[in-house]
Amino acid sequence: MLKNIREGAIDNPWFFRIIMLGIAAVFAVSMGWWGFGGDERVDNTIVQVGEERITIDEYKRAYRNESRFYRELFQDDYDDAALRQRVVEALVEQKLWLQEARRMSLAVSDDTLRGSVVALEAFHTDGKFDPALYQRILSREQFTPKSFEAKQREALLIKKVQGIIKNGVSLTPAEIKDAAESDPEIPDPSRSVEARLSQKRERAAKAYVLSLKGKSSILIKEELL
Repeated sequence: MLKNIREGAIDNPWFFRIIMLGIAAVFAVSMGWWGFGGDERVDNTIVQVGEERITIDEYKRAYRNESRFYRELFQDDYDDAALRQRVVEALVEQKLWLQEARRMSLAVSDDTLRGSVVALEAFHTDGKFDPALYQRILSREQFTPKSFEAKQREALLIKKVQGIIKNGVSLTPAEIKDAAESDPEIPDPSRSVEARLSQKRERAAKAYVLSLKGKSSILIKEELL
Protein backbone atom coordinates (compact mmCIF):
# COMPACT_ATOMS: atom_id res chain seq x y z
CA MET A 1 0.00 0.00 0.00
CA LEU A 2 2.84 2.37 0.86
CA LYS A 3 4.36 1.67 -2.57
CA ASN A 4 1.08 2.70 -4.22
CA ILE A 5 0.96 5.89 -2.18
CA ARG A 6 4.51 6.77 -3.19
CA GLU A 7 3.78 6.16 -6.85
CA GLY A 8 0.60 8.21 -6.59
CA ALA A 9 2.45 11.09 -4.98
CA ILE A 10 4.82 11.20 -7.93
CA ASP A 11 2.09 10.93 -10.57
CA ASN A 12 -0.33 13.33 -8.89
CA PRO A 13 1.49 15.68 -6.47
CA TRP A 14 -1.43 18.13 -6.22
CA PHE A 15 -3.70 15.38 -4.89
CA PHE A 16 -1.19 14.47 -2.21
CA ARG A 17 -0.63 18.10 -1.39
CA ILE A 18 -4.35 18.28 -0.57
CA ILE A 19 -3.98 15.19 1.63
CA MET A 20 -1.04 16.70 3.46
CA LEU A 21 -2.83 19.97 4.01
CA GLY A 22 -5.76 18.02 5.39
CA ILE A 23 -3.48 16.19 7.79
CA ALA A 24 -1.70 19.40 8.74
CA ALA A 25 -5.04 21.13 9.34
CA VAL A 26 -5.65 18.92 12.36
CA PHE A 27 -2.57 20.46 13.96
CA ALA A 28 -2.79 23.92 12.41
CA VAL A 29 -6.01 25.03 14.04
CA SER A 30 -6.95 26.07 17.54
CA MET A 31 -9.67 26.26 20.23
CA GLY A 32 -10.22 28.02 23.52
CA TRP A 33 -12.97 25.97 25.12
CA TRP A 34 -10.98 23.42 27.14
CA GLY A 35 -8.01 25.12 28.72
CA PHE A 36 -4.47 26.12 27.74
CA GLY A 37 -5.05 29.80 26.92
CA GLY A 38 -2.32 32.15 25.78
CA ASP A 39 -1.23 33.36 22.37
CA GLU A 40 1.84 32.55 20.31
CA ARG A 41 2.07 35.53 18.00
CA VAL A 42 5.49 36.66 16.81
CA ASP A 43 6.52 39.80 14.95
CA ASN A 44 8.81 38.22 12.36
CA THR A 45 7.26 38.27 8.90
CA ILE A 46 8.35 35.90 6.17
CA VAL A 47 5.63 36.74 3.62
CA GLN A 48 3.52 39.86 3.17
CA VAL A 49 0.21 39.33 1.36
CA GLY A 50 -1.37 42.72 0.86
CA GLU A 51 -1.74 44.15 4.34
CA GLU A 52 -1.50 40.74 6.01
CA ARG A 53 1.53 38.78 7.00
CA ILE A 54 2.66 35.20 7.35
CA THR A 55 4.99 34.80 10.30
CA ILE A 56 8.06 32.63 10.53
CA ASP A 57 6.27 30.51 13.14
CA GLU A 58 3.35 29.89 10.76
CA TYR A 59 5.73 28.89 8.01
CA LYS A 60 7.84 26.64 10.23
CA ARG A 61 4.79 24.81 11.56
CA ALA A 62 3.35 24.23 8.09
CA TYR A 63 6.75 23.12 6.80
CA ARG A 64 7.27 20.79 9.76
CA ASN A 65 3.97 19.02 9.11
CA GLU A 66 4.51 18.61 5.39
CA SER A 67 8.18 17.61 5.69
CA ARG A 68 7.21 14.99 8.27
CA PHE A 69 4.78 13.51 5.77
CA TYR A 70 7.38 13.56 2.98
CA ARG A 71 10.04 11.94 5.17
CA GLU A 72 7.69 9.11 6.05
CA LEU A 73 6.71 8.73 2.41
CA PHE A 74 10.07 9.07 0.65
CA GLN A 75 12.68 8.53 3.44
CA ASP A 76 14.24 11.97 2.75
CA ASP A 77 14.40 11.32 -1.01
CA TYR A 78 12.62 14.52 -2.06
CA ASP A 79 13.40 18.08 -3.13
CA ASP A 80 13.36 20.06 0.11
CA ALA A 81 13.69 23.44 -1.64
CA ALA A 82 10.65 22.66 -3.80
CA LEU A 83 8.73 21.53 -0.73
CA ARG A 84 9.51 24.79 1.08
CA GLN A 85 8.27 26.74 -1.92
CA ARG A 86 5.04 24.72 -2.05
CA VAL A 87 4.47 25.38 1.66
CA VAL A 88 4.84 29.12 1.11
CA GLU A 89 2.51 29.03 -1.91
CA ALA A 90 -0.11 27.15 0.10
CA LEU A 91 0.10 29.69 2.94
CA VAL A 92 -0.21 32.58 0.49
CA GLU A 93 -3.27 31.00 -1.09
CA GLN A 94 -4.83 30.55 2.35
CA LYS A 95 -4.38 34.26 3.06
CA LEU A 96 -5.89 35.18 -0.30
CA TRP A 97 -8.92 32.96 0.28
CA LEU A 98 -9.39 34.48 3.73
CA GLN A 99 -9.22 37.99 2.29
CA GLU A 100 -11.84 37.01 -0.26
CA ALA A 101 -14.04 35.53 2.47
CA ARG A 102 -13.89 38.81 4.36
CA ARG A 103 -14.65 40.74 1.18
CA MET A 104 -17.78 38.60 0.84
CA SER A 105 -18.60 39.23 4.52
CA LEU A 106 -18.59 35.51 5.28
CA ALA A 107 -18.45 34.28 8.85
CA VAL A 108 -18.31 31.05 10.88
CA SER A 109 -20.41 30.84 14.02
CA ASP A 110 -19.02 29.61 17.33
CA ASP A 111 -21.40 26.64 17.24
CA THR A 112 -20.17 25.65 13.79
CA LEU A 113 -16.58 26.00 14.94
CA ARG A 114 -17.18 23.90 18.05
CA GLY A 115 -18.96 21.22 16.05
CA SER A 116 -16.14 20.99 13.52
CA VAL A 117 -13.53 20.45 16.21
CA VAL A 118 -15.39 17.87 18.26
CA ALA A 119 -16.00 15.98 15.00
CA LEU A 120 -12.27 15.58 14.30
CA GLU A 121 -11.47 11.91 14.78
CA ALA A 122 -7.93 12.74 15.85
CA PHE A 123 -9.43 13.92 19.13
CA HIS A 124 -11.75 10.93 19.65
CA THR A 125 -11.58 8.06 22.10
CA ASP A 126 -14.06 5.23 21.55
CA GLY A 127 -15.89 7.33 18.97
CA LYS A 128 -16.36 10.38 21.19
CA PHE A 129 -14.54 13.67 21.60
CA ASP A 130 -11.95 13.37 24.38
CA PRO A 131 -10.97 16.73 25.95
CA ALA A 132 -7.91 15.21 27.63
CA LEU A 133 -6.68 13.73 24.34
CA TYR A 134 -7.37 17.05 22.66
CA GLN A 135 -5.17 18.85 25.17
CA ARG A 136 -2.39 16.27 24.89
CA ILE A 137 -2.27 16.50 21.10
CA LEU A 138 -2.24 20.29 21.08
CA SER A 139 0.45 20.34 23.75
CA ARG A 140 2.57 17.84 21.82
CA GLU A 141 2.24 19.88 18.63
CA GLN A 142 3.01 23.12 20.50
CA PHE A 143 -0.37 24.72 19.93
CA THR A 144 -2.68 26.49 22.33
CA PRO A 145 -6.46 26.03 22.17
CA LYS A 146 -6.79 29.73 21.38
CA SER A 147 -4.55 29.55 18.32
CA PHE A 148 -6.14 26.24 17.32
CA GLU A 149 -9.57 27.89 17.42
CA ALA A 150 -8.43 30.76 15.24
CA LYS A 151 -6.87 28.50 12.62
CA GLN A 152 -9.83 26.14 12.53
CA ARG A 153 -12.16 29.07 11.99
CA GLU A 154 -9.95 30.17 9.11
CA ALA A 155 -10.04 26.67 7.61
CA LEU A 156 -13.85 26.71 7.72
CA LEU A 157 -13.95 30.16 6.14
CA ILE A 158 -11.71 29.00 3.32
CA LYS A 159 -13.91 25.98 2.74
CA LYS A 160 -16.95 28.24 2.71
CA VAL A 161 -15.62 30.72 0.15
CA GLN A 162 -14.26 27.92 -2.03
CA GLY A 163 -17.67 26.28 -1.89
CA ILE A 164 -19.29 29.44 -3.23
CA ILE A 165 -16.87 29.52 -6.16
CA LYS A 166 -17.21 25.81 -6.91
CA ASN A 167 -20.99 25.74 -6.62
CA GLY A 168 -21.18 28.46 -9.26
CA VAL A 169 -19.67 26.06 -11.79
CA SER A 170 -21.74 23.57 -13.78
CA LEU A 171 -21.30 21.35 -16.82
CA THR A 172 -22.64 22.31 -20.20
CA PRO A 173 -25.02 19.88 -21.90
CA ALA A 174 -22.18 18.90 -24.24
CA GLU A 175 -19.87 18.20 -21.30
CA ILE A 176 -22.54 16.11 -19.58
CA LYS A 177 -23.08 14.08 -22.74
CA ASP A 178 -19.36 13.60 -23.28
CA ALA A 179 -18.80 12.54 -19.65
CA ALA A 180 -21.69 10.08 -19.71
CA GLU A 181 -20.40 8.48 -22.89
CA SER A 182 -16.70 8.58 -22.05
CA ASP A 183 -16.62 5.00 -20.72
CA PRO A 184 -19.45 2.74 -21.91
CA GLU A 185 -18.35 0.02 -19.47
CA ILE A 186 -19.22 2.13 -16.41
CA PRO A 187 -22.63 0.87 -15.25
CA ASP A 188 -23.60 4.24 -13.76
CA PRO A 189 -22.76 7.11 -16.16
CA SER A 190 -23.79 9.62 -13.50
CA ARG A 191 -20.55 8.82 -11.66
CA SER A 192 -18.56 9.95 -14.68
CA VAL A 193 -20.63 13.12 -14.83
CA GLU A 194 -20.04 13.79 -11.13
CA ALA A 195 -16.30 13.22 -11.53
CA ARG A 196 -16.16 15.57 -14.50
CA LEU A 197 -18.06 18.25 -12.56
CA SER A 198 -15.76 17.86 -9.57
CA GLN A 199 -12.70 18.27 -11.78
CA LYS A 200 -14.15 21.36 -13.43
CA ARG A 201 -14.93 22.90 -10.06
CA GLU A 202 -11.41 22.24 -8.78
CA ARG A 203 -9.98 23.91 -11.88
CA ALA A 204 -12.29 26.88 -11.36
CA ALA A 205 -11.15 27.29 -7.76
CA LYS A 206 -7.51 27.13 -8.80
CA ALA A 207 -8.05 29.66 -11.56
CA TYR A 208 -9.87 31.91 -9.11
CA VAL A 209 -7.06 31.94 -6.56
CA LEU A 210 -4.53 32.50 -9.34
CA SER A 211 -6.49 35.58 -10.36
CA LEU A 212 -6.37 36.77 -6.74
CA LYS A 213 -2.60 36.33 -6.78
CA GLY A 214 -2.35 38.42 -9.90
CA LYS A 215 -4.23 41.28 -8.25
CA SER A 216 -2.39 41.15 -4.91
CA SER A 217 0.88 42.52 -3.65
CA ILE A 218 2.91 39.55 -2.41
CA LEU A 219 6.39 39.93 -0.92
CA ILE A 220 8.31 36.75 0.03
CA LYS A 221 11.55 36.89 1.99
CA GLU A 222 13.22 34.06 0.09
CA GLU A 223 16.32 34.19 2.28
CA LEU A 224 14.25 33.03 5.28
CA LEU A 225 12.85 29.90 3.63
